[in-house]
Amino acid sequence: MAETAPVSGINAFIRGKSFTNFILTVVFMNAIVIGFQSYPSVDEAYKTLFHNLDIVFLTIFSIEVVLKLIAYRTSYFKDGWNLFDFIVVAASLAFMSSPFVSVLRILRVLRVLKTISSIRSLRRIITSLFMAVPAIGSISLLMVIVLFIYGVVGATFFSEASPDYFGDLSKSLITLFQIATFDDWANIYRPIAEESPLSLLYFVSFIFIVVFGMLNLVVGEIVNNAANIPNDEEEKVASLEEAQTHKAEATELALLRKEVRELKLLLLEERNERIGNSG
Repeated sequence: MAETAPVSGINAFIRGKSFTNFILTVVFMNAIVIGFQSYPSVDEAYKTLFHNLDIVFLTIFSIEVVLKLIAYRTSYFKDGWNLFDFIVVAASLAFMSSPFVSVLRILRVLRVLKTISSIRSLRRIITSLFMAVPAIGSISLLMVIVLFIYGVVGATFFSEASPDYFGDLSKSLITLFQIATFDDWANIYRPIAEESPLSLLYFVSFIFIVVFGMLNLVVGEIVNNAANIPNDEEEKVASLEEAQTHKAEATELALLRKEVRELKLLLLEERNERIGNSG
């Protein structure tokens, strides 16, 4: 019981709003410093300051990892974001004095991703995105099939009208991908429309199927998964209900123990009376 108190105190501290806001502030400051370091003239002028600030940031992130390890112990590594933070901080410490400057800069940039691990709403979005990966894979396969069909049709009917865009299958696929992003697709369509009026059906159907249809399926799947993830309020309510249940069970157990003790006393008194009467 003596070890539980400090751990619960640290747990409450690192879950507190003040600590979370402090870590977020440090993350944003770290991002600002990294942005300034991308300018060679500014980096050269304030090199010592940036180096000292980076040490301060890394020290704060290291303390955060240590506090979470003390509070969560082995369960710390069961959370993917905690594991990511640990790897980034450990790698930053390992490469701090190494000659691999590019690796160290990449690790500094990755620290900005701590914003996601610190803000629950962002974690919710990323979680829903990963949950949608299987469905997105199926939709992507269907999209590849549709692109291939439209690519063959485009190369077959529009190769002479627009050899730069539909000269062969590879050019046709690149053009279709460009159209799917709405990148100057009208200028691709107009020269072809002058020679082939039926090209309107080709382009419009492709845009409706791929852009308005399949891409919206991806967005819909992500939104659906996000709706299925319990929000913070639901988690708080569930935790409160669980705590109340444990409290009720503990109260009931205490009453039961009290009744058992009283019953034992009654039986003991009755036994003593019998012994006294027999004597």
